[in-house]
Amino acid sequence: MAEPARTRVRRKAASIQAAAIAGIVCAVGWALSLRGLLSAPGLGATHQEITAYYEVRSHARAAVFWLHVLVLATIAFLWFVGVIRGRVGDREPRLFGTVFFGSSILLAGSLFTAAALLAAPSVMVEASGTMPDPAAAEMIRAAAAVMLSVFTPRIATLVMFSTGSLGRVTGALPRWLVVLTFALGIAAFVNVTISSPGLYAVPAWIALVSIVLLVRRPAEGYSELKEEVS
Repeated sequence: MAEPARTRVRRKAASIQAAAIAGIVCAVGWALSLRGLLSAPGLGATHQEITAYYEVRSHARAAVFWLHVLVLATIAFLWFVGVIRGRVGDREPRLFGTVFFGSSILLAGSLFTAAALLAAPSVMVEASGTMPDPAAAEMIRAAAAVMLSVFTPRIATLVMFSTGSLGRVTGALPRWLVVLTFALGIAAFVNVTISSPGLYAVPAWIALVSIVLLVRRPAEGYSELKEEVS
């Protein structure tokens, strides 16, 4: 039995709202958790500064908390990806859809790896009360910096390019946002500096896409369906 048109309209609207809410949760969670995890001594810190930081137990507890926030935000990101693919549906070009899905999984994995490296010394302090060796903590955070400044931005570029391509081909995103998405993707790809502010470009972009999905008029297929109900 065919699904009533009105029910399909409601389901389509609910999926758009679900994607937007999941994207906003992801953006806020990623931005806050990265800020919290990066508040530990940087790569130029002395061994004395590193030791003094981890001697304060509240710092370790805060890092573990932000690690959990990042995990929840990443789950929201994967929900965002799933709902977007569901919204595009049969209109999804196979090439762009495959790159979008694969790069989204890689982005989540790279953030998990970087967050685990950033929080590892704090988890050791919180779990066992053992102070990390300053040299080891410095090396671990250097590895996290490599993940966040080299691998993650390039993977995020794939997510942006594929999202922009899907939005352009299917009409799911406005033209100005497609252009902005490609511009941000190119900037992230060619950037070779280790800059903390640059890490927040991806959460900001996800938040923007989510807000546009929430307030923009639905795509063509949805509009046609609405006319059918009328």
